[in-house]
Parts: sequence; C-alpha cells; structure tokens
Amino acid sequence: MNIVNSPKMKFKHLAFLLAFFIATTLSAQGTVAHINMEEVINLMPQTSEAEAELNRLRQAYQRDFETSYREYQAKFVKYEDEASTLSPAENEKRKSDLELIERNLAQTQQNIEKQIAEKRKLLFEPVKQQARELVTKVADNLGFLYVLDSSKDAGLVMAKGKDLMPEVKRTLGM
Repeated sequence: MNIVNSPKMKFKHLAFLLAFFIATTLSAQGTVAHINMEEVINLMPQTSEAEAELNRLRQAYQRDFETSYREYQAKFVKYEDEASTLSPAENEKRKSDLELIERNLAQTQQNIEKQIAEKRKLLFEPVKQQARELVTKVADNLGFLYVLDSSKDAGLVMAKGKDLMPEVKRTLGM
C-alpha cells in the first residue's frame, strides 16, 4: 500500500488544509472593516460649504442664461411679428440669426454644465481626501489593515466585518 495515498494521510492532509483555512479566516476577520464613504463625505462639514458654493454658482449661471434666453425670445417674437412686412431674403437672414442664437444658447448650457462639473470636482476632491484620511486614522487606531467601501454600487457584496461609521461619527463630534 502506498503511504501517500493512504486514508490516514488523506485525512491528515485534509485536516491540515481545514485548520489553515480556519486560521486564515479568523485572522482576516480582525483586519478588515467596512464603511459607507458616501455617508462619511455627506457628514463632513466641508460638504455643506461646497454644496452652498456650487448652488451660488449654479444660480448665477442660471440668471445669466435666463437673461440671454429672454433676449432670444423677445427677438423671436419681434422677428415673427415683422415677418409679413419684410422681404424673403431679410426673413431668411433673421431666421439664420435666430438659429445662431439657439446654437449659442445650447453651447452656453453645455459650457455651464461642464464648468459646474469641474467646480464640483475641485470643491469635493479635498473633502474626499479628508474623508479618506479620517477613515484611515480611525482604522489605524482600531487596528484594521483594510477598509472596504460599502457605499451603494461600490462593489461590496457582503459586509459582516466591523462597520467604522460609529467611530468616524464620534471623531467628527457627532
């Protein structure tokens, strides 16, 4: 009988693998935690300041855009009212003018959205960095080696590890 293939060796090999798996699992449980980073960012005091600045910017752009749009509407109504008294060539020129204004308004709206997105990124990147630093500090203090993001759509399927949110809230003074 071959000693390597004996039932006793297979049992010892299986027992060793099982013990190794259990030890690895137990040691990993104490090193991994999770937290909802979206919630942490929303709890940061700088978030409300950044949102307020974005709202002010959005309102300023909106006022400017609405002024331009009202000017376009007034010109449209004027051109429409005068169309019957003008030559076809003049009406065609005015139609081209209105189409140019429409394209400019559409381009302006796209530029506004782009500038707001850039400003959002500029304002929130430091907040996200501070949130990461805060979570890292809390995790280090509690002895965790890894922290998984449990935010919606972050890719975390199951979260049975330690949730750091209570400690982060405590650190933020909440």
